[in-house]
Amino acid sequence: MRNGITHQYKLSVLCVYTIILGIASLTFSSCSTHRAIRLRNKSIKEWSAYQFEEIKKSPDGEGEKWTIYSRKIKGTNFSEFKIEGDIEASPKTCIVIFRQDIQNQAADLKNKKYPTYDIVSESKDSLLTYVIHNEPFPLKDTEMSVRYIFFNDEDGSAGVTWHEAWNESQVQLSKKFNRVETFRGSWSFTPVSSNSCHASNSVQFDLKGIPLWLVKPMVIKFLKNGLESIREARSK
Repeated sequence: MRNGITHQYKLSVLCVYTIILGIASLTFSSCSTHRAIRLRNKSIKEWSAYQFEEIKKSPDGEGEKWTIYSRKIKGTNFSEFKIEGDIEASPKTCIVIFRQDIQNQAADLKNKKYPTYDIVSESKDSLLTYVIHNEPFPLKDTEMSVRYIFFNDEDGSAGVTWHEAWNESQVQLSKKFNRVETFRGSWSFTPVSSNSCHASNSVQFDLKGIPLWLVKPMVIKFLKNGLESIREARSK
C-alpha cells in the first residue's frame, strides 16, 4: 500500500514538473518569437533608411519632367540627393556639354560667381580643378579641390564622377577661406533612343550638424539647375 502511494506521489510530482516545463517552454518560445519580430522590424526600418525616397518632382504640365530623391549612405555620415530625368541628346553629347561648362567657367575671368576657377591639370579622361566660391557676408569664401573622372561604357552610356582631391593639391591651407573637405557626386547618362538618354545626377556630403531643412532647398535648386543647364545647352 505504501509503495502504491509513493508511486502515485512520484507520478504527481512528475506531472507538475512536466506542466511547469511546458509552460516555461511556451513562454520562452513566445519571447523568442517576439524578439525575432522586433529584430526583423528593426532590420527593415534600418534598411529602409538607406533606400532612396522621393522628395520632390516636377509639377504636372510644366515642361520636361524630373524627380529628386534622397537617402542616407550606410556606414557614413553622408547624405545623398539625386535628380533623374530624360534629355533629348545622346550620352556623348551630354558629357561634352558638362565638360565644356567647366572649361567655360575656367576661362570666364569676369564671372562674379567664381572669382577663381582653375583647371590645374587635364587629360582625356580627367580634370583637376581648384575653385573659390564667393559667399555672402559674413561667411568666408569657400575653396574646393575637385578631381573629375570621365567614362564611356560599351553599351553607349557615359558619365563622370568627382571627389575632393586635396591630397593632389599644392594649395596651402589659408585662414581667408573655408575649405570644403568633401565634395562628391556623379552624372550618368544612359541611352534611351538614338538621340535621347536618361540622366541621373547625384551629390553626396556630410551635413556636419547643419539642419537638413536648411540644406535641402539649396540642394534641390542645385540639382534642378544642373539638369536644366544641360537641357538648354543641347538645343543650342
